[in-house]
Amino acid sequence: MMTRSSSSVLSLLLLGSVSTDAFSVHAQKVQNECRRMISSSSSSIGASASSTQQLGTACSDREGGSGGGEAPLKFAIIGHNIAYSVSPAMHNAAYESLNMPHSYRLIDEESVDDIVSSAFWSDDDFRGISVTIPHKQSIMPHLDELSDAAETIGAVNTVIVDKSADGDIGEEGRTLRGDNTDWIGIYNPLKSRLGGDVKGGAALILGAGGTARAAAYAAAQLGLERMYYNRTPSKAQELADAFGGIVVTDLSGPSSGDSSDGKTLGDVCNELDTTVRVVLSTLPAAAGFELPEWLAANKSTIVFDVNYKPYWTPLLRQAEAAGLDVVRGSEMLWEQGARQFEIWLQQDAPYEVMKKVVLENCLPKDDD
Repeated sequence: MMTRSSSSVLSLLLLGSVSTDAFSVHAQKVQNECRRMISSSSSSIGASASSTQQLGTACSDREGGSGGGEAPLKFAIIGHNIAYSVSPAMHNAAYESLNMPHSYRLIDEESVDDIVSSAFWSDDDFRGISVTIPHKQSIMPHLDELSDAAETIGAVNTVIVDKSADGDIGEEGRTLRGDNTDWIGIYNPLKSRLGGDVKGGAALILGAGGTARAAAYAAAQLGLERMYYNRTPSKAQELADAFGGIVVTDLSGPSSGDSSDGKTLGDVCNELDTTVRVVLSTLPAAAGFELPEWLAANKSTIVFDVNYKPYWTPLLRQAEAAGLDVVRGSEMLWEQGARQFEIWLQQDAPYEVMKKVVLENCLPKDDD
């Protein structure tokens, strides 16, 4: 199993590094102290879910702080109808745990044009944003560069403001880089469960939207065969064309071979002499999707549902009842968020702090 540090190194190699001119002097001074604080941050962040949520709320509009003399930087999540987002609480708790003066806010705008023309976008202290629906594609024309992952996946969920060495800000004084950490949020949890040597096996990817593309990219990096299922087969075929793999239109087990409706998932597995090791569902929870019984009976299958709210989806309830290993979208959330922290600030994220905040916000309440 990869350690957190080795996972960070892998991510840096795969995604590329970001200029640290704006941070290098300070980062060298605080690195040892940060490591000490990270090890104890889980206990210092707060004793209850409510206190952590209050911390995130209080920090979301924070414009400064002592931070040992460190300049306060501004980050945000942009999207539309995203009041539910846990990202502000997660990132602000991370900054607070390391005594950083930075702030992370929520910007809800229907049009990405309203965001890129705002005062926040041109602020001297603006250093990065998380991007969520519906702006992951529409933000791309406003950026100067894309990482290989963002370009291949065709979506950006992370923007990095890379300032030039002289510190000037503006069109000529900064580079806006687009990246994608959604695939890391899928890759890391699966890598830890599958182990270091992934040979054979397939990922069944459900859905065909932007997150499905990140899932396909992650599955390819893991060395898994890709199989796609979507109610609109042509959309699934687009994924197969982009990332390799096979489209299936019937999730039934092996057939007798005389079906006029084509090959089933079971038939394809038999032909390839493989099994479905991972089910990656990017379908909305409201779809109510459940696995066919023959697939749920395979105890070695890992079921990954990218939804982090609600905590229980019909698919996750079925998988847990069947004794399968499950991964929730909440784990994807803190994994991709930790990677964003590391890209922006070029140091290890307070992983346990960020994980704790997400769980406190996503775990069902007693009266649910």
